[in-house]
Amino acid sequence: MTALLGVSGLTRRFTLPRAPGFRRVGPRVVAAVEDVSFEVAAGEVLTIVGESGSGKTTVARVLAGLDTATAGTVSLAGRELAGVRTPADQRLIQLVTQNPRAAFNRRRTLRHALHQPLRVHGLAANRAERDALVLDLVERVGLTADHLDRLPGEVSGGELARLVLARALSVRPRVLVLDEPTASLDASVKATVVELLLRLRADLDLAIVVITHEIDIARRLADRAAVMYLGRIVELGPAERVLARPRHPYPLALLASVPVPDPARVGPASAAALGEGIVGEVPSPLDPPAGCGYHPRCPFATEVCVERRPLAEPLGDVEVACHHPR
Repeated sequence: MTALLGVSGLTRRFTLPRAPGFRRVGPRVVAAVEDVSFEVAAGEVLTIVGESGSGKTTVARVLAGLDTATAGTVSLAGRELAGVRTPADQRLIQLVTQNPRAAFNRRRTLRHALHQPLRVHGLAANRAERDALVLDLVERVGLTADHLDRLPGEVSGGELARLVLARALSVRPRVLVLDEPTASLDASVKATVVELLLRLRADLDLAIVVITHEIDIARRLADRAAVMYLGRIVELGPAERVLARPRHPYPLALLASVPVPDPARVGPASAAALGEGIVGEVPSPLDPPAGCGYHPRCPFATEVCVERRPLAEPLGDVEVACHHPR
């Protein structure tokens, strides 16, 4: 498929101020994201998984234009988007954050919240047209007109999650970026939101990037998966391969760390293939390890892993950045 969203060599570094009391220590640079590249086609879902601090949310913020890349490019339909975007470009990639209650003014009705983007971007001629568009949006996400005149505190978390999606869709984006869209929801509501996202993808031909810690949600939603560690993508490919039979030791350990409701159903062969799960702590991004960033925690690390950073190499339909892919 032809890519709608293209990310090439994306890098974001932050300069930290000098620590108080350490006059001889100059400003320190943290590489939150380093040389990240991927593509997403219209109608496709890419999920980005990894531990906290791996750079996933920084990628989301740069995609949405809320942060500016230090290097690299973000392009839409072959056109590069500038770091400081015009209002017309800003609405093309919409970010949905993980806390829906923080996304609304608690003193204003939900109708007002959905009217505002239409007014700001001039997408409706008058109030009557805005009302019609807003009603269509709430019905598209499975709600009714009764929700519009309520305050955010008067609806459930699952309803707010759907209203956040409705507001993002109101400006007719081409790309949706969702940061932990189901993290604060219970199991039944998660299923509803996942089915809604899959339907919206098909109906609106959107490119969707989902950032999540929840491997089961990633498996249900994604066509392709990228696994990040210390700001870099270590494995990228079809979700059914990356999230079931990964080649890099890090996603293999991530899968082994996922709780299994019935361990007896996994079987000894599957358990042995996954290994023992993740050990140790994520290294500080202020002082990342030399060579492969994962080598201090990797049971398969050798001398070359300490000395040289692996480049992403294609292995069939998967790209893996590892000296010893399994």
